[in-house]
Amino acid sequence: MPRNAKPAQTALGRSLSAGLALLLLALPAAAQSLAERGRNCAVQKQGLAAGRNRHLNACTNYGWTLHLAGREGEAIAVLAETARLVPDDEKPLNALGVVYLFTEDYPQAVAVNRQAIRLKADNEIAYYNLSLGLWELGRYEEAARAAREAARLDPQNPHPKVAVAIAEARAGRFELARQAYREAIGLDRRYRSRAYLEQLRRSDFSVRQVTAARAVLKSLGNSG
Repeated sequence: MPRNAKPAQTALGRSLSAGLALLLLALPAAAQSLAERGRNCAVQKQGLAAGRNRHLNACTNYGWTLHLAGREGEAIAVLAETARLVPDDEKPLNALGVVYLFTEDYPQAVAVNRQAIRLKADNEIAYYNLSLGLWELGRYEEAARAAREAARLDPQNPHPKVAVAIAEARAGRFELARQAYREAIGLDRRYRSRAYLEQLRRSDFSVRQVTAARAVLKSLGNSG
């Protein structure tokens, strides 16, 4: 996602029409909610400094809400500070890794998701987003391994299977790519539809990755 993306082009825009997303972002209630989340974050930081709490979940939520509002720079600042203040919590890193994918800062996405995995070894979210970042950097072997680990940790989710498929395809292992895509269809038969693959944009896939998934689907012919 380009750094100057419009709010409706961010995660919120992936699940809503551009016009509706912009309308929702303009509502006073939404603005108040964002401000309230900011205040809650500030209160938790004060509590952390005073030893009253050991987490900053409100700050992670605030950073994520900023991302959904298309305020990516602010989201990165909040989430990076939160990760620094609670270095044993993987949640702000999980969120930060997604934001870096959206801003197309793939080296940072890879680094942050690896850091999240070091904190939580069975972190299916970080493995999945790590695979997408590695794919964008052309590191397809590593992307396939990360996606397979995400699929192992979250076996009922078709998205890691599609991530495996596009990585294996780029690595030149086309039969493994088709096999992984068939497994995704086995979990959700809607992935037989080329048009439905646009839904992957809601699950952190880039436009390039959706195109790659459509190519794997096309290679199945009638065998999917």
